[in-house]
Amino acid sequence: MRTVQDELKKWKKNNKPRKNKARGRPRKRKSEHLSEREIKDLMGYYEPVFRRGKGGALRQR
Repeated sequence: MRTVQDELKKWKKNNKPRKNKARGRPRKRKSEHLSEREIKDLMGYYEPVFRRGKGGALRQR
């Protein structure tokens, strides 16, 4: 009867991680510079906000 440790050893032997060979210099990622207004726009800061009130939904700001 096999133990869990034996099964794990067998699995590790059959499923070795593949090693990717590095090619040349690693590329630098271009950082994205956003203005404060662009960040707020992405977050939905300038979208209308509605709340329930008497007579339907009202815009709140």
